[in-house]
Amino acid sequence: MAKMTSFESYNAKTTNISYRWPSGITGIERIVLSAQGDLQRVLSAFFAQPIVVTLVCCQTLYQTSPTSALASLILPNPAAIASASQDAPIVQTRKVYLKCAGKVVCTATSRVRITSPECARLFLEEKYAIGQMFRRLEKVPAFDLLATGFGPADEPEGNPRSVGDNKRDQELWRKYKLSIPDFECEILEVFPSREMFVVGETWLVDEPTKGVTSSQSEEVKLADRSLRISQSFN
Repeated sequence: MAKMTSFESYNAKTTNISYRWPSGITGIERIVLSAQGDLQRVLSAFFAQPIVVTLVCCQTLYQTSPTSALASLILPNPAAIASASQDAPIVQTRKVYLKCAGKVVCTATSRVRITSPECARLFLEEKYAIGQMFRRLEKVPAFDLLATGFGPADEPEGNPRSVGDNKRDQELWRKYKLSIPDFECEILEVFPSREMFVVGETWLVDEPTKGVTSSQSEEVKLADRSLRISQSFN
């Protein structure tokens, strides 16, 4: 029997990835955009260096009943974590940097919905990153690739710009969902420069004139844009 999702199908002997990729996308970019909860591992293999997740900011909310509004949750809060369930979910919106050799290679903005004490404890108390959560729980997430593109992810449709007039023309991005029982994620990832997938490790030591700069102000601007774009998930 063949198994199918909107992105992938397979049977006993065949696997097929079927997606309408943007014109001009490269093979390594398709591999990166197809990562299903293991982007750190893929990037670490590509750059041959560790990939470190750095938290930029987060907001945590929770419900005390199915009919109550989401309210701010101050952590640590063992009682709320122990009470996490389908009727009392915990929702966190967060921005993180994926860094290699001190340079940002991806900015990820996520909305995570948690509905079990175990997942809440691992994610909120033990601080497992999203990708590590799936490995720690030994579960393969369901994956739904919602959109991919070049240039600014927040550029309004029908508002064209001249190619090359902004460093953001080199950005690569994707929106997708990952889910396992009791742990669901909606994620926007922005890669600062397609050039890094051409030159590899050399990009990490280049002068900050290609793609995003190494300055803190540029990193914050990129992360702030990602947080705004995340509202499109709702």
